[in-house]
Amino acid sequence: MHRRTMGSLRALLVAGLLAAGLAVSPAAFAAGQASGTWVKTGSMTTPRENPTTVLLHNGQVLVMGGVTAELYDPKTGTFSATGDMGAARGGFTATVLQNGQVLVAGGDEGSAATSSAELFDPATGTFSPTGSMTTARVDFTATLLDNGKVLVAGGEGTCATTCPPFSSAELYDPATGTFSPTGSMTAARAFHIAALLPNGKVLVAGGENGSTTLSSAELYDPDAGTFSPTGNMTAALSGNQITGLLPSGQVLVVGDHFATQPELYDPATGTWAGDGGVEPPASRYFNAVLLNNGQVLFAGGINGVAPGKIHVTAEAALFDPSAGTANGTVTGSMTIPRALESLTVLQNGQVLAAGGETQNNVGKTSITATAELFTP
Repeated sequence: MHRRTMGSLRALLVAGLLAAGLAVSPAAFAAGQASGTWVKTGSMTTPRENPTTVLLHNGQVLVMGGVTAELYDPKTGTFSATGDMGAARGGFTATVLQNGQVLVAGGDEGSAATSSAELFDPATGTFSPTGSMTTARVDFTATLLDNGKVLVAGGEGTCATTCPPFSSAELYDPATGTFSPTGSMTAARAFHIAALLPNGKVLVAGGENGSTTLSSAELYDPDAGTFSPTGNMTAALSGNQITGLLPSGQVLVVGDHFATQPELYDPATGTWAGDGGVEPPASRYFNAVLLNNGQVLFAGGINGVAPGKIHVTAEAALFDPSAGTANGTVTGSMTIPRALESLTVLQNGQVLAAGGETQNNVGKTSITATAELFTP
């Protein structure tokens, strides 16, 4: 199965310093934490690399990976275990439904893609089975539509080497707990992005088709149940990250596998433009998230491609789309270097960075359970 992990990189990662410092409580933040800074918060119950996280309606953060799950409570700054998933998963999706439950779908169970899905209920802290997808998928997208259904698109299945991606898509209906096919994409793709636009349509862009990195993009119309082409990106992007819908209605897309020109999509014109103002702190495996103030935070990742010249970074940067191009600025560094961490914007505007791959002061790497908070 075609999966990106940090496992093959660990022997190459060098030079990094584990930052010291005591955890800072939410009370300390309320007393006056400086803006643009990171402080430690409570650690997860288990080390996690590339964890899947979602912000629940109650303000807590659900953290998942493998079979286990846990909750972060911003009020106490602590993590606590919650019910286990029904299956160990990687490369799956998690979508918060309109009723506050979380749909967890697909991924791989060991070496095989799965079609199974389950629901997490924050009221009980438990997962329960729901209907299965029509196709077993990994590395696909799931997007909550305005009508409450969830659009599942693309991804890939199980194969011996590089898997051909899917063009098929399907819909999950929370009212019936079932998946059903919908129109197929115009291109087969995995490792792509999907974003709900203000007009209710879904933008799907980039990704991979075998060894080909894609620049194509398309729109899903929930009313018609069909996909149609829209303008191509100015450059092909793989391992894409989406930071969210900008206040302007545009969508910012950045490839996190290797440094590439960031792209802005304008739904009004159906066109893309590269934006030179974004300066991610690393060439790949960084993370990016849209802040409540409209800025974009880029954090962590790894630099270098040659053996002995790859290192995890703690650096972070901010980009303000409203200020035009060439406005990326450095902000405070994380308390430790991280790659493949998760970033989640909390209801109070802070950002929770959890887990990932880090380094110690002798160049060794490990998966971390630590977490920290960024204050814009």
